[in-house]
Amino acid sequence: MKHKYYLLLFLLAMILPIAGHTQDKVTAIDALVVDLWPDYDRTSVLVLLTGTLPADAKLPTTVTLPLPETAQLNAVARIDSSDGIMKDDIFSSPVPGGLRFITPDVRFRVEYYLPYEANNNRRTFNFTWLAGLSVNSFQVKVQRPISASFLATKPASMNILKGQDGFTYYAFPVQAVPAGQSFSVDVDYTMSMAQLSAASLATPSTDLQKPGLPSTSKTSAGINWTIVVVVAGGVIIVIIFVWQIAIRRGTSDRSVIQDAKAQKQSKTDFCSNCDNPIDIDDRFCRNCGEVLR
Repeated sequence: MKHKYYLLLFLLAMILPIAGHTQDKVTAIDALVVDLWPDYDRTSVLVLLTGTLPADAKLPTTVTLPLPETAQLNAVARIDSSDGIMKDDIFSSPVPGGLRFITPDVRFRVEYYLPYEANNNRRTFNFTWLAGLSVNSFQVKVQRPISASFLATKPASMNILKGQDGFTYYAFPVQAVPAGQSFSVDVDYTMSMAQLSAASLATPSTDLQKPGLPSTSKTSAGINWTIVVVVAGGVIIVIIFVWQIAIRRGTSDRSVIQDAKAQKQSKTDFCSNCDNPIDIDDRFCRNCGEVLR
């Protein structure tokens, strides 16, 4: 029996460090770009968080980001370092006031929709970043809706530029945001007509991958090896238990048969006259009638 427990302990010793490794949490993000796209493909604000972890981060690792209570989550994905494509095969779960996910890559993307306030053609919203981790390089960019006749930010953006996709962007200076320090921006704009920006683009050419691409289909090619290893380890343990039970039952059955056979043989003798088998309790031979006692 001892070898069974030794084997189980060995398997657990191999599996638990791998599973526990995912409990490593990053305390800093190397770079984070926050893109705010109001009235892009919905009558709300599409928030895109594109981050890069420090080069020395132990992967896979756990990242916790703030998530407003009114936010509608759209996608949580890693950006594959081999092909630069977003893949939504990572584990994520909501936590109080935020979102937690485990990523095996240094780059990630989180997307969610944030409601705005509407008063006739006027739209206003606020974006605030306040996290328990620090960001070494933090930048916010606001995309002006294609149908907006006016847009202003507070604080005022000092860098207004035209993107290759035809949109106008209000970019804020890159800065470091320590843990516990907030960054806030208010956006106020007026729509000249009720038309979403995405509807005006035949072929979007934004530098960012199309929003929500991985979240609309759960068939990405990536594999979460951590979960695979843990599940495989659990299956192996179940197989070992079943195997041990089968061996114990087989050994027990053989012991019963051997005991019964031994008992039967111990009660068997032979007639001194005709040599036929007789029971030791018989008084006469059942074959020749010889008196046995």
